[in-house]
Amino acid sequence: MQINIYKDKLLGARLFGASVLYSVQPIPREDVPKGWYCYDLRGTARHPDEPYALVDQTEDCHAGSVLSYLPLKSGRSEKRLVKNMFQMLGTNPTLAEFCADERITAPEVPLRHMLCPASPKDAGLFYAQTPERDTELGAIGHVRIDFGSGGKGFCHSWWPRGPEELNTQEFKDELGKVVDDLRKSVLKDLSSMRRYCYGSKGAIEGGSCCQNYGFTLETERFLYRLRCNPIEGDYQAYLSCFDKQAQQMLDEGHAVGQAASGMTMGGMG
Repeated sequence: MQINIYKDKLLGARLFGASVLYSVQPIPREDVPKGWYCYDLRGTARHPDEPYALVDQTEDCHAGSVLSYLPLKSGRSEKRLVKNMFQMLGTNPTLAEFCADERITAPEVPLRHMLCPASPKDAGLFYAQTPERDTELGAIGHVRIDFGSGGKGFCHSWWPRGPEELNTQEFKDELGKVVDDLRKSVLKDLSSMRRYCYGSKGAIEGGSCCQNYGFTLETERFLYRLRCNPIEGDYQAYLSCFDKQAQQMLDEGHAVGQAASGMTMGGMG
């Protein structure tokens, strides 16, 4: 099991005189903030749980992982012996709290870690809408995604919805970043999607062939609704994109979670 360094609490420690964050579980290297450093602590065959050496990464005798905003060993060296230079501090901060204590800038949370399970009242918004409802919601379009027969591919197509003027270059640039980031987790492949969905609280009603799962991602300017259909033989995901300003204007008028009349529940037509 891996730790989520952006949501989970870690353990405060000092290593080689530097303040670090320690995790018993491995830290996914794709989650390490740009400019930060991540290492593994390796034990010995006799004492596998006791840190003996600092290495870049190990599966054997893994005694924890360390996250640091300072380099802790030379990139040319294979390891650095820990000896008596590792001390636990008895603290349990989040990454943001650690940065505040150290008076350093906290890294931005990757987009994939901003996904939130859908609210049951919003389930209808993850399926196809009438053109009138799309305009009302500020819909821009959706990306349809298929992992292919082996579950390892990534075929996708874009379907415009709503006013064409919402499909700006700003949106296109952000959409590319959102998709690239989600491909490191829920959209990596079919197996990853299944693990992500089955371990979540995102189950939503609707769908004609299997249980569907919905997740919402909100940025400063746009709102994304990801519907996952984690089975073979059909499109596995629809990422619907909305202009958030239109959503906010609608929220002021009435609840957006009410299903529109004429809604097609079976797919993203």
